[in-house]
Amino acid sequence: MPPLISDDGRWWWDGTRWRPRTVEGKLDLFWFTSSPEWFTRVVVTGLIGLIPIVGAINLLGWTLEAADMVRGGWRELPVPGFRYLERGAAPFVVSLVYGVVLLMVVGVLVFFVVLLATSGERGIVPAVLLGLFIALIFVASLYIFAALILASDRLGIARAIDPRRLFALARANHDISLHVALIYGAATIVVAMISLAVGVIIPFGSLIVSLGLPAVYAMIVPSLATFRIEEPPPTALAA
Repeated sequence: MPPLISDDGRWWWDGTRWRPRTVEGKLDLFWFTSSPEWFTRVVVTGLIGLIPIVGAINLLGWTLEAADMVRGGWRELPVPGFRYLERGAAPFVVSLVYGVVLLMVVGVLVFFVVLLATSGERGIVPAVLLGLFIALIFVASLYIFAALILASDRLGIARAIDPRRLFALARANHDISLHVALIYGAATIVVAMISLAVGVIIPFGSLIVSLGLPAVYAMIVPSLATFRIEEPPPTALAA
């Protein structure tokens, strides 16, 4: 049964009291849990997300649509469906390219870490330093995550695939980039740990936990809504 909406469209009845459908003040981390039909929209979008490739593309598009709604003043998650595939295609392609490059680079570095660590006492310190460098790479990838999603959506694949442009945009929105990195990184770790624990007890239980992945993206939506995409000057890209 759809929620009861006020005549002006600004309020909805949750069964006990009227709640706002519009953004009023700063949104907290779990802002979406007080929006209409949030649980159904998260779970159904999560079910779609289980579809290989298509689900990931759709989830990215759904997240961008949610950011647009918040930016437009609506405290609400988008309805589930496959209508977000086109919009999620560019962020998916750019994410895939960066993911493949990251996997290759980290794979080579891990090989050298193992090689150094097993070469004797003289190799321990270089191995530790190289391990810290690998961790720094992951932190950097989280830092540009918001810039990657939004730049690929608004500037296109060709421009968003340039790491100089992404870092320039991330620096221009430093606080937001850092906030998104912390929330997304921490939430991803928590989801992975829960999935591992549930998977040990229930066969394929990790798939059930994956249904909540849209909620992780919903947490960063208010930050994405305030992220400003402006083409950095040529001197900034060349620096």
